[in-house]
Amino acid sequence: MPTFDLDADVTHPADFNLVRGGGVALYLDPAVLREAEEGLETLAYDRTHIDAATWDELTLHDAVAAALDFPNYYGRNLDAMADCLGDVAHGDYGWNVERTGLAVTLANFGVFARRQPDLATALADLFTATSRYGLVFGHRLLWLLGVDDPRFQLGPVGGFSVPWNGREWLVSARE
Repeated sequence: MPTFDLDADVTHPADFNLVRGGGVALYLDPAVLREAEEGLETLAYDRTHIDAATWDELTLHDAVAAALDFPNYYGRNLDAMADCLGDVAHGDYGWNVERTGLAVTLANFGVFARRQPDLATALADLFTATSRYGLVFGHRLLWLLGVDDPRFQLGPVGGFSVPWNGREWLVSARE
């Protein structure tokens, strides 16, 4: 995938703003999340959806591994996940590199993060690193994190705080 055109903020708003923000964004309103997913579908992204509502450390590994087609030898820990996400970013598995990119929606991520805040932050950090690594190869990997609280925040990931999506940032600032 080539770099964005100079007018990408107008022609590709569904993905350009996500990439510019580090590849990871928070979504509060399910309708706004659906709109983002539909925009990415229109731009020919491969998409996958994972529900994080009941995750614990073991089930999160199983869910991500299944959704992204990790190999059977996947070690089900964060170091092994980082290795496999690097392979996904490279295009070895998990999506069709002939598509524009990969968009992964993690529904109920906020529910999971309330129970496992450190693990959720570490996971978001991996997602950000994966997005950046993918760009080295011209691969766009985007992570849409569904939350249910406008005050939701993650600690800094990838050296940055995870931003709110462009449509709901003002709502989060008012709460």
